[in-house]
Amino acid sequence: MNMNAEFEQAQKQLEDLIGAKVELVIAFGLYKGSYASRMEEVENGLIGVSHPMLRGALLPALRSTELLMKIEGNNCFYQAKVLVTRSTINVPVPLLWVKLASALEKVQRRMFVRVPCSIKAEVFFLSAEGESDESSGEKSPEEAAKYPPKAWFPGRVTDISLGGVGVTVKENLSPYCFEGGRYLLSMTIGGTVFFLVGKLVKILKKNDVNIEIGLAYEGLTSFVEKSMSGYIRQQEFITRG
Repeated sequence: MNMNAEFEQAQKQLEDLIGAKVELVIAFGLYKGSYASRMEEVENGLIGVSHPMLRGALLPALRSTELLMKIEGNNCFYQAKVLVTRSTINVPVPLLWVKLASALEKVQRRMFVRVPCSIKAEVFFLSAEGESDESSGEKSPEEAAKYPPKAWFPGRVTDISLGGVGVTVKENLSPYCFEGGRYLLSMTIGGTVFFLVGKLVKILKKNDVNIEIGLAYEGLTSFVEKSMSGYIRQQEFITRG
């Protein structure tokens, strides 16, 4: 299949996904982070998504900025790299228009093998969703009181994959846990200390003593991915044995 045919097929798939939830990920720069959106329109090779917000205003998005677009389908996720082309703001639902910069990839809901483990960890709140780490320190005292304190708190990683971790935390530390927030996770695997940035995607009450938080990584370097893959395979063998 040639590139034109691939993009035509992708456009048909995208048309069927109008109304679906979208996550836009900026990997670098001042506005690094994940932003919620929704698929609104597909026309002439362009994709119109509801314009992501940043602290109550439209997220600045320069032309040709590269984003990772993740779309939630019925039974799977789709993802692709996209480039910003323009914005339409003088409409009831402001739109950010992007175009595909890579093939639209279909992925299963559970993209990565998840295995049980028990790893001592520490977690640090960086910023709320849609904020940069720098701007998170510029809040008024009233605003700052809405968010977790800037301090390390202990936890234990109880399951791990190449997509994220589940961390058990004492229930009395729940004020440190903010759904949608960006966190720095420190843990040691095979004698190597890893520092990973992730988004807190869920908070579950396990019992009267503990809660569990789910952290989804923003990204892994090739070195970290290789080291973690080896550990996960090892844990798989132990679990099966």
